[in-house]
Amino acid sequence: MNILMVTGVYYPEINGATLQCRRIVALLKKDFSFTVLTSTKKLSLVKYNCIDEIPVYRIKNRNNALSIISISLNILLFFIKNNRNFDIVHLHGFSLKSVLIIFLSKLFKKKTIIKMTSYGHDDPLSILKKGMILFYFYSLADRYIGISPIFKKRYQEVNMDLYKYSYIPNGVDTDLFKPVDGINKKELLRNSLGLPTNIKLILVVGHFSLDKRPMDVIDAWLNIKDKLSGDSGIVFIGSTNSENFEVSEEIVKAVKERVKIYINNSVFFFDKVNNISEYYQSSDVYVLPSQREGLPNALLEAMSCSLPVISTRLEGVTDWTIDHGVNGLMYNYGDINELSLLLNRILCDTIPRGYLGGNARKTAYKNFNINNTANRISDLYIELLKDV
Repeated sequence: MNILMVTGVYYPEINGATLQCRRIVALLKKDFSFTVLTSTKKLSLVKYNCIDEIPVYRIKNRNNALSIISISLNILLFFIKNNRNFDIVHLHGFSLKSVLIIFLSKLFKKKTIIKMTSYGHDDPLSILKKGMILFYFYSLADRYIGISPIFKKRYQEVNMDLYKYSYIPNGVDTDLFKPVDGINKKELLRNSLGLPTNIKLILVVGHFSLDKRPMDVIDAWLNIKDKLSGDSGIVFIGSTNSENFEVSEEIVKAVKERVKIYINNSVFFFDKVNNISEYYQSSDVYVLPSQREGLPNALLEAMSCSLPVISTRLEGVTDWTIDHGVNGLMYNYGDINELSLLLNRILCDTIPRGYLGGNARKTAYKNFNINNTANRISDLYIELLKDV
């Protein structure tokens, strides 16, 4: 039972989709044989290596016209050389290069799965709006995975076969992402991470892109920081490297310019961390300011760590995950004043922090356990392999 995982990037490059894919592979590799096909802009990364005993093939993306030809040729060569090593092609997201992958999968009689990762980007209606040719190849997949309810709605709007659709939400490792007991342990963690112990910390996780809206959190924090009874700050975890296709160099510059007098005092930037659970455990509140998501892994991880969460209200994504006032708080995207009020409420009062955080942990454990996600994907593979 051989599976080819296709992702935009893969470890050691990190984003939510990468981490989710790697966790699923780790849980299922005892039952399935996995290979990873990915791309990278980092010329320092080797074209082939093994990660967690899984073969990983990287295609270099130099982000120019010739690179498109090179990527296409490399994908073709990969399929010619390796098509006997996999039965199912599992795409995490859908982009232009996915057209060639779908075509080759059909040519070599491989079953295909498209996991829809971002509403407004790779859901069926968004693909249809990009062009009929793109949608034609998109529609050739054997199965589709939606990670939140909004994807099913979009799927039905274009009259695609509902039999091929599966709802499988992203999952979180609730044993790794868990709260720490007591203030002393939290202080010890902050010391080990080089973070101040005497201020309330807001955590933001995500690349510095237009969709992630990091500036909204800064503006809201600056609105309230001088009104709070104690000191506060922000921890940003996410790539600021413009080589990453998701990163906007303009936003990175604007954010750092806005808070330059607070950097490494009240505002901290971490491009990549391998112990991200400790940053959740060390923080006081998590904020998701995005304007577009699929089902954000960082939100689930924060909830699993019993952090009170504040998120934009995204139809079929966060408004389904969060019960406002019960296991988290929501605000209208782009409303800085509303976000300021919610931050002020959470940072000033420990009672709602404990109540919201405790309920968030229960939600993550019940609805988004990574083991349940892996089991559902395993069932889908087995169902498809019966027809191979």
